[in-house]
Amino acid sequence: MKKIVFTMFLVLLMFGFISIDVFASDYYEFSAFSGPGAEYDVACYGNNIYYGSGSQVYRVSVSVADPSKKDEPRYLPNGNPNPNYQTRTFSTPVAITLTGAPYSLNYGGTGEMYVDQNYIYTIDSHDDICAFNKNTGQYVASASKVYNNGLPGTGWGYATLLSYGGNKWWIGNENRQVYSSTDGSNWDYEFTWNNMAGSHGDGMEYVNGKIFVSDMTSNYIAMWGYGDDPSTPNITETGWNEWKKFSYTELTGGNKYVEGLGFGALGHFWAGSGSYIYELGGGSIQTYTNTVPEPGTILFIASGLIGLAAYRKQQAN
Repeated sequence: MKKIVFTMFLVLLMFGFISIDVFASDYYEFSAFSGPGAEYDVACYGNNIYYGSGSQVYRVSVSVADPSKKDEPRYLPNGNPNPNYQTRTFSTPVAITLTGAPYSLNYGGTGEMYVDQNYIYTIDSHDDICAFNKNTGQYVASASKVYNNGLPGTGWGYATLLSYGGNKWWIGNENRQVYSSTDGSNWDYEFTWNNMAGSHGDGMEYVNGKIFVSDMTSNYIAMWGYGDDPSTPNITETGWNEWKKFSYTELTGGNKYVEGLGFGALGHFWAGSGSYIYELGGGSIQTYTNTVPEPGTILFIASGLIGLAAYRKQQAN
């Protein structure tokens, strides 16, 4: 009987009645870029991608011929090339050296950056959020003292992951712990995400009111939401919970370590492997990441950060 069923399966497969999704994914790997410097930290503003390590940052822009097809994967489910895939065009990288910070950027160089209209933000070796002029790289201000708030330390510092959204700063660490702050001073514990078969937590981004996290050496991205998950009508959740976990299959080379996680360029996530950055998105994850920038957020960040630094300087005097 088993032999007959197997034979029927082969016949159906041969005539196309059954298809196997060779490249089925919750999200896809669209492109990879290798430029000068080390590709660890990754952040985006518009279609500009910022990557680097420590004080050395590079800016590169990405474009496609038909933006309406930017979510088309490179391969069809049957493994054939997708004729609608849009080849990525990358500009020549521009070097930006971050200078003038009170402390070294070693810890920040192993985590993440955040970029808005005017500034590059990263974390220094004293776990302060520092702002640098986006064009010149000159230090502008520091606003937080994360290590004075009783947060648990990790091998690379108290805070190595950085994002902003919902009028809050968000930080995380390699122990997969996430904290938030409205002013960069007092931090509230939010949640600890689950081990996703990676060596440690190494990516965190705020997108559309959700926190997306990833582990180094893992091909998963998890989406955490607050409150009741609408996709589970038979269960009522409270607080922070993992609402979704997305996975993919690497197509442009294996062993990509998730060193930092940025979001924005072409509406996708960008991660670093140390020697190149790569683009992730589309599939079912794109349902939750299609986003429109919140007006006024950029001004809030810049004025709030610099204003807080000026206030502290006055208090010190």
